[in-house]
Amino acid sequence: MSELISLPRRHATVMLLVAVMVPQLGLSLLNPSIPDMAADLGTSVSAIQLTLSGYMAGYAISMFAAGVLADRFDARTLQVWGLVLFAVGGVLAATAPNVGVLAAARVVQAIGGTSATVLCRLVIQRRYPESERMQILTSLSIVIAATPALSPFVGASLIEIATWRSLFGVLAAVGLVLAFAFSRLVPSARPTTPVAVRPSSIAAGIGAALRRGGFYWHAAVISLAWMSYFLFIEQSAYLLQGIHRVSRIEYGLLLMIPAIGYISGSVLIRRLSSHGRAYLLGTSIGGVGATVVIALAVSGVDSVFALVIPLAVTYVGVGAAIPHAQSGLISLNLPAQGVGAGLFFFVQMASGALYSSIVEALHLRTIAPIAIAIGTPALVLVAVTLARLGLDRRRSVSNVPDVAEHREPQPAR
Repeated sequence: MSELISLPRRHATVMLLVAVMVPQLGLSLLNPSIPDMAADLGTSVSAIQLTLSGYMAGYAISMFAAGVLADRFDARTLQVWGLVLFAVGGVLAATAPNVGVLAAARVVQAIGGTSATVLCRLVIQRRYPESERMQILTSLSIVIAATPALSPFVGASLIEIATWRSLFGVLAAVGLVLAFAFSRLVPSARPTTPVAVRPSSIAAGIGAALRRGGFYWHAAVISLAWMSYFLFIEQSAYLLQGIHRVSRIEYGLLLMIPAIGYISGSVLIRRLSSHGRAYLLGTSIGGVGATVVIALAVSGVDSVFALVIPLAVTYVGVGAAIPHAQSGLISLNLPAQGVGAGLFFFVQMASGALYSSIVEALHLRTIAPIAIAIGTPALVLVAVTLARLGLDRRRSVSNVPDVAEHREPQPAR
């Protein structure tokens, strides 16, 4: 294993936390500007929302590509170039003449910046001791939750004095600054045994991951959690600005409420000594929240708080599930870490992109069906968790010898 981080650890940790903000900034900073973007480009709000699905598709591609390359090259160097590519995508988006170019630019943005999701976790796996990983992973999860909650408010404030094109320019500048800082402050994280980037080695890495039963479980957990959370982020502008007619600033503030639940779930995992118990508690709370979200929407309760407050409860489960699944992935110690991580996060992001695209294709334009679509993955997550718990208990019981059959003979009296 590579040498663990010595003393610039604090600076390195801060940079890892900042780097994972980039994908979320690209995803949500421009959300309050969606109506303006649609008007300027002569298209519909729905078409602009689909560019978010394109961003998620680029996100998925980036996950797998970054993982494959990280088995051969230094994860730090790859992350630096990823941030540069994110900046290039920002410039292309800022100058986009139509929605097609904007969609392509957002894919470029995602392929570059979202590599942090895999690469930063590989830096943690390669450079940090196991005893410190959960602490950092939960910190990453909190940052990932807080960024899409705070950035729409920041974006809504900035759009009052600037244009949506200039915000893409700001993102490009942020990408370049972070690329320089990352290269200076984060130590190298080379693979212990570099693997050539060949179809055969990629296939072997995928096969090694798929032969681990735990891989399927952790991938299902993180995918279901992300499907619910990302769908709300994608649909939030339509739900809050389109249906409830809130202002840009109000929209930004309201997005903070569900994020509080997400952060609470991550803190729960961080605080309880038993991560498994914390995960079960978090997802159970999330299931209650999802049930309330759906019930209120179907009952016709027409209040913005009837949506965002139950979603805050729902996302306690999301906030607990994501770091729990990531920690489980790392604990598998796959022989091809990069390919395994890339496949894992590819499944997560592809699931979110596919699910949101299907929902968007259904043209759901009222609160009730959208709320059902948002809450359903959280409910399925609870069902999957309980099924897994029952399976583990049955396995545990089956492995315990029958006491009656193995009783020691009693001495004669």
